[in-house]
Amino acid sequence: MTRHFLTASLFCAFSAGAAWAGTTWDQPGEGTGISTSSVSEIAEGHMVMQISSSYENVEMEEAEHPMNGAAGPCYGAVEIASGQVEGGGICAFTDSAGEKVVLHWDAEGMDESGALTGSWTLSGGTGPWADAKGGGTYSSLTDPETGKFVNTITSSVTMP
Repeated sequence: MTRHFLTASLFCAFSAGAAWAGTTWDQPGEGTGISTSSVSEIAEGHMVMQISSSYENVEMEEAEHPMNGAAGPCYGAVEIASGQVEGGGICAFTDSAGEKVVLHWDAEGMDESGALTGSWTLSGGTGPWADAKGGGTYSSLTDPETGKFVNTITSSVTMP
């Protein structure tokens, strides 16, 4: 299949502190890094992909956003059959303050460029991330030649 292989990556997470207590951050951002995938062709128009991504940086619209500067690995699997996309995975990020955050992503589709699209949700972490709430959407496109990906995200993150 000559499509850009998608990174089921996701973004995320973040540097938080007492200054953000009770604050909700609603804004877009972009995660970048390197992705590898292993593709199993099942039949014409049907494949299963195992994906491993390493986020080098998450850059949000505002530098004060708690997700800004996050980095770390994401893992998952996606099935694409007859134009339908199903799958998901988990990311384990470290924010710019050294705190850990875990998020889950769900693959829900593919856009006309071949980018994997879907949603993500925070599920815990250390420090302020232990009780943070939120999630958003993503659109992740990987260059099959280099493995470099760009993951465009939306976020609504509330810090405790």
